[in-house]
Amino acid sequence: MSNSNANVGKEKYAGRFGAIMSMAGMCVGMGNVWRFPYMVGAYGGGAFVLAYLLCVVVVVAPLAIMECGIGKGFGKGMIDVYSDTLHSKKAGKAVGGLFSFGYYSMNFFYFSIVAASLYFVFASATSMWKTVPAVEIYDKLTVNYPLLAVIVVVLVLFTSYIVYKGVANGIEAVSKIMMPLMIAFLVIAILFGVFFIDNIEAGYEFLFKPDFSKLLSFDMWVAAMGQACFSIGVGAGCILVYGSHLGKNSDVTLNMLTVSLFDTCVGMLAGMAIVPACVAMGLSPEAGSKLIFVVLPSLFEILPAGALMGILVFVAIFFAGITSAIAQLEVIVASFVSSFNWSRLKTVFIFGGLNIIAAVIAVYSTKFFDFWNMVSGNYVFIVSAGVGAIVFGWVFGIERIRTEFLNPTSDIQLGKWYTYFTKFVAIPIMLVMMLNSLFPFL
Repeated sequence: MSNSNANVGKEKYAGRFGAIMSMAGMCVGMGNVWRFPYMVGAYGGGAFVLAYLLCVVVVVAPLAIMECGIGKGFGKGMIDVYSDTLHSKKAGKAVGGLFSFGYYSMNFFYFSIVAASLYFVFASATSMWKTVPAVEIYDKLTVNYPLLAVIVVVLVLFTSYIVYKGVANGIEAVSKIMMPLMIAFLVIAILFGVFFIDNIEAGYEFLFKPDFSKLLSFDMWVAAMGQACFSIGVGAGCILVYGSHLGKNSDVTLNMLTVSLFDTCVGMLAGMAIVPACVAMGLSPEAGSKLIFVVLPSLFEILPAGALMGILVFVAIFFAGITSAIAQLEVIVASFVSSFNWSRLKTVFIFGGLNIIAAVIAVYSTKFFDFWNMVSGNYVFIVSAGVGAIVFGWVFGIERIRTEFLNPTSDIQLGKWYTYFTKFVAIPIMLVMMLNSLFPFL
């Protein structure tokens, strides 16, 4: 196929480890370390964990392999890939442009959360809960608009610089440092809980012993599928763009299986670092989105060496957040560089500048924050996943992806079962999820 060599000359990862860490950084984000623990708490612990793991295996991993494969095969950004697969430049610019902007626009509200995680590193290092009640630290931060705005601007500038540096010298270099450290810090936090928190076994029982009756809840399955898709990033364009930076001889199947496993393990580690400790200390793991910013400081306040525990956990959360913010900017930068032949500097300057304006507005305006959280975090994300599944799997053809882009350079040879399973099981389930998100019926 003429497009199969289109990636020649594009920026590539310097090595396999760096590629896997970069793609892991793309996937691993606040969905893993912020959202997963409170979703586990909200949906009854072990049953949600089991449902989540099944959703990753049955739906998300097969679709992630497909999307990464088409990214590597075409070697282009979102706009060009949709133009080629739909055989229409106008349609490609409309669909690919909208979806790449939709994924990028998550940074409009996302940086406020990343900034809060960085602030809580400082709060932990200074044991701020000794002078300010733990439950009030987050509330005081959210109304300290100048401070939060300054942190947000610094983080956007840092992210923009990393994306400007490119794939090997920017994204890959940062990911190779942040991802292993994040894992190490979460493991240390888990070991701390095992050795120093009384009754920690009750927390692990809540996390890993499923109440099978809860598996009959459709709401829980919908939540688990949404979490799995959001966590790994299927359909939003990030896997496609990061896949386009792979070399022509890269093993997509093994890489994406490794990344999916890594992403799932990080979610589980975050859950193990947070949920059992909360249960053991009598704090509610069902606190929702404020779990890490309200409940955790209360936990660290009463733990021995709570300041150290807080630093490790919040640095891990920050690393997860900033690597995903990098991915959200890289998707639109790579797509516009590829489609419009803009320089990387010009593209980063435009979208980095817009990001600063929008992120600062989100700090001062709750309505603006909530609007972009709803639009890009919910609707655009799930719609892009559904449309991508149709275009790549059914229109372009999952069989072509398997035979032309996956198997020729893979140690793991996918049989025709993969084509049938993805086409008639994984994609239909994704479409049901998309429709249910738009018009709830489950």
